[in-house]
Amino acid sequence: MSNQTRGKGSITRRSFVGASAAAMATLALTGCQPETRLKKTEEEPKGAARDKELDPNVEGKWVTACCNNNCGGMCLNKVYVVDGVVVRQKTDDTTEDSMAAPQLRACPRGRSKKQHTFGVDRLKYPMKRKNWEPHTGGKKELRGVDEWVRISWDEALDIVADELKNTIDTHGNRAILYPGQVKGNITGVINALGGAVGSITSGSMGTAVYHSTVMGQPLMGIGEQNDRTDWVNADYLVLYGCNQAWASPGTYMYYFNEAKKAGVQFVFVGPEYNVTAAHFNAKWIQVRPGTDTAFLLAVAYQMFKSDEAQKGSVIDWDFLAKYTVGIDGNSMPADAKVNENFHDYVMGTYDGQPKTPEWASAISGTPPEDIVFYADMLKRDNAVTTLRSYAAFRTNDSDDANYLYMAVGLMGGHLGKPGHAIGEAYHNCAGSCMDTIFNLGASGAPAAPKNPITDIVNDPEQWSAILTGTFNSRGPWPTCPPENRKDIDTRLIVFTEASPMNTLLDTGSAIEAVRKVDFVFSTARSYTTQAQYSDVVLPVITEWEKVGDLRGGSVMTLKNREALIAATQVCEPLFEAKSDKQIAKELAAKVGLNADELFPLSDEQEFFNMLAGTTMKSPDTGEFVPFLTITDDDISSWGVEGKPQEGVISLSEFLDKGIYKVERKPGDVYTYYGYQDFIKDPTANPRETPSGKFEIYSQTKADSLNAAGYTKDGFVWKPYPTYKVPVNGYEASFADFANGVKGDYPYQVFNPHYLRRSHTQFDNLPYLRQAFANPVFISSVDAAEKGIVDGDTVRIWNGKAQSLRPASVTERLMPGVIALPHGPWVDVDKDGVDRAGAENLFTSPATSGFGVAGYNTNLVNFEKYQGDALEEDYLVPQRIPSIQE
Repeated sequence: MSNQTRGKGSITRRSFVGASAAAMATLALTGCQPETRLKKTEEEPKGAARDKELDPNVEGKWVTACCNNNCGGMCLNKVYVVDGVVVRQKTDDTTEDSMAAPQLRACPRGRSKKQHTFGVDRLKYPMKRKNWEPHTGGKKELRGVDEWVRISWDEALDIVADELKNTIDTHGNRAILYPGQVKGNITGVINALGGAVGSITSGSMGTAVYHSTVMGQPLMGIGEQNDRTDWVNADYLVLYGCNQAWASPGTYMYYFNEAKKAGVQFVFVGPEYNVTAAHFNAKWIQVRPGTDTAFLLAVAYQMFKSDEAQKGSVIDWDFLAKYTVGIDGNSMPADAKVNENFHDYVMGTYDGQPKTPEWASAISGTPPEDIVFYADMLKRDNAVTTLRSYAAFRTNDSDDANYLYMAVGLMGGHLGKPGHAIGEAYHNCAGSCMDTIFNLGASGAPAAPKNPITDIVNDPEQWSAILTGTFNSRGPWPTCPPENRKDIDTRLIVFTEASPMNTLLDTGSAIEAVRKVDFVFSTARSYTTQAQYSDVVLPVITEWEKVGDLRGGSVMTLKNREALIAATQVCEPLFEAKSDKQIAKELAAKVGLNADELFPLSDEQEFFNMLAGTTMKSPDTGEFVPFLTITDDDISSWGVEGKPQEGVISLSEFLDKGIYKVERKPGDVYTYYGYQDFIKDPTANPRETPSGKFEIYSQTKADSLNAAGYTKDGFVWKPYPTYKVPVNGYEASFADFANGVKGDYPYQVFNPHYLRRSHTQFDNLPYLRQAFANPVFISSVDAAEKGIVDGDTVRIWNGKAQSLRPASVTERLMPGVIALPHGPWVDVDKDGVDRAGAENLFTSPATSGFGVAGYNTNLVNFEKYQGDALEEDYLVPQRIPSIQE
């Protein structure tokens, strides 16, 4: 897409932003060039004035800046600071790239964080909605469009405290809602006042949140795979729905590259041949969104059929007998209630329909020969590493997809040995296994008060719960309790450290819901969707303004297994922004709590405690030892309490470098193979299932799903994996599926993570908005049918919303499927048309199975837009509220 032509001799703020962003886009492709390669243009005139922050004679300091994007890259981000001003930025140059210690290079998102902290769109002061009124909300219909008034921190916290107390006194604590897994110190204060109704979302993990542990995988299926240094030992490396180059760039791509250079054949499964698959020249196995269950059932069928000619040539039956239950009638678990098994179902014994490649192809769109290829690839003699994202599980009725993903790998015996793994390439967990190298120290702060309210609303129901007054109260993941419907009367919503209006299902209903309640308050750094629809907004600091942050170790907590990064403060808090902890402490005092008792430690003490308590696995003994050497002088200079200790590296050296890397060697003490203890001795190291083995037949799964109350079409879930037509899935795009008659919304839409954002983070940054246009991706086949060419403005709609986006026409997308990137901030105009491409305006809260949020099973239509072309995003003014002083 081309930019509008501008005069050569002029430069405006917009053209400057455009040029800067274009440079950022180039940087993403080429990487940093050493300064020595820059050509000298002209001598500086003698006596010329020079800004001191650009004067090489004015000394500054390189600071390790926090890069905590919710992507999992965990890369090194360094900034050069002169008098509190960031004048340069770089990434990891501490080592040369190598298998032993690859560079942790920042991506365009990390390189744009300067705009995140110092951008003109930072919220500077507390503010309240002009037409807000105490206890009733005033003109609630103006939320999202009202004007704003600047207020003091004292007034802002008085308002929040009064609204909390009034709601509790008048309606009780169940009238307060934490939507979208809201967390942080502020919720601790509210919990101390009696709590609130919490919410839960299957989020990124989809159906794997519950079914992983039930089958015998670890929680959410994370961590039990071979560490990434083993990828070079595979014959085939499967990326099932993964796109690391966009979603989680960083260390993983280096190790994938090494595997490619070693001759490993990459295979990609999904509806779009994405940039990661293309980079590794992967074989593309096309599968429509939400149809993975059908595809994998056919893979299992083909493996069974191929093995019939010579038993054991494809399937490792000894492996299955030792480590699994339920593959066939000879291996049933003791708690089985149904005299049926997986093998016989797949072969068509019970329903008369063998799950052949041809049967699956009509549903999934996968050519039958590719299903045969995939089954042949998984035969026992091939070294196969399968790594999945959770895209296939963020769909309705995908409750058996995780079972099948694991089952077909188990059938080939691909577990617990070099080159053989069944795991995930998700977030920071790509090859970052359960076996930690670093264990972070605790902050020493007291645990936040526990929420006394046990009711939890499920993600797909949280907005309808407000609008209808009823919901199915469920337990926290990974439980799947029986249906338990309750009444609810929500009067107050708390938005902190989350973006549920944007990232969770049914944004249209979210807007309607927040306009119904009596009071909404939020914390924000810029004018996010949550801030826009609040009554009071409290400005919070960015990570660069915090005392420090420590990140590293292993899975599940934004870590990188082989590296530990210590970020330190870049600048003092700007304007009137405060930390979440400081806000919570002042709010606690306002509501009559003992703030010093809730928050007794300084930020410096908490950070020091984390550093001092961190341990590292010794490369010699495998035992954990203190990581840092800390002296009396260190403790004194920090002004904290602590004890001297001997460690691997001194505190001052670690903070100065900002990073510590563990060099890896083949077969070292850190080498790990997924489920290695279980494979070595399954009796001594059982899985957490009734049988102690992987359960291809799980009575627990069937009983729980059938009692959960979310499946409304009469379908009965079996203990073994079966096919269920998904709610809002491919079949639902037809008015008459049997005769191939398409319906009103004939296209499936899915929502890839996009390099411009980390979820919703940074969508407002000019650099990234110019570099990445956020189009709707359309198959060239579908585009040709509708007369759409690259760059045309496209209208997308369904029964819930309509949106405008520029088209990116591609050969790398299955026909009948469009891709609308995840995370834009809602921008609905006066005519009700969204101009940002906010994908959750189109998603439906309809769910099934165990209540998963079905982000990738939704239907739309689209056409070439006949109105004025959509203005490019970077030319749209940044979202900055106009505040009356």
